Amino acid sequence: MDVNKLLDDLEEYVENRPLPVVGKHRFFRKAFFLDIDDVLDYTHQIRVSLPQQIQKADQITREKERILAEAKEQAERMVTEAAEQAELTIRKAQDESRILVSSHEVTRQAQVEGQRIVEQAKQEGEAIRQGALEYARSVMDKLNQSIGTLSDHVTQLRGVAQTVRDDIKV
Repeated sequence: MDVNKLLDDLEEYVENRPLPVVGKHRFFRKAFFLDIDDVLDYTHQIRVSLPQQIQKADQITREKERILAEAKEQAERMVTEAAEQAELTIRKAQDESRILVSSHEVTRQAQVEGQRIVEQAKQEGEAIRQGALEYARSVMDKLNQSIGTLSDHVTQLRGVAQTVRDDIKV
């Protein structure tokens, strides 16, 4: 049976109940009598007629409200944490800016000294590189000379070996 129809029937039942009369006096509209069995029968029919989907909708609504409450709580925590982090970052930035402002001259001098050290390191590095290249050329030249000498000795030894072989054949 349709839930709306049952509710309409219950409403009509309640509205159309005769007002009680006691003696010569009629009671006011609010004072009337209902048959409790009839009311319970209507409510039972309504409960039976409620589709399972309405009950599921109630369950989904409760779950949605729970999830929303959790999301709201989590969002509030995140906002609080973000605010705390922002405040901490601001304080840290202010402290660092005070230090930087107070040490501006020291910073400038350190930059000048740092540039001088970098330039000196570049010059020394270039000198070391040039020295290493010169040393490598020198080693290569000596190696080439040694290889040439060794090649000459090998050629001479081959000649001697050939002479000895020729003498042995004779």
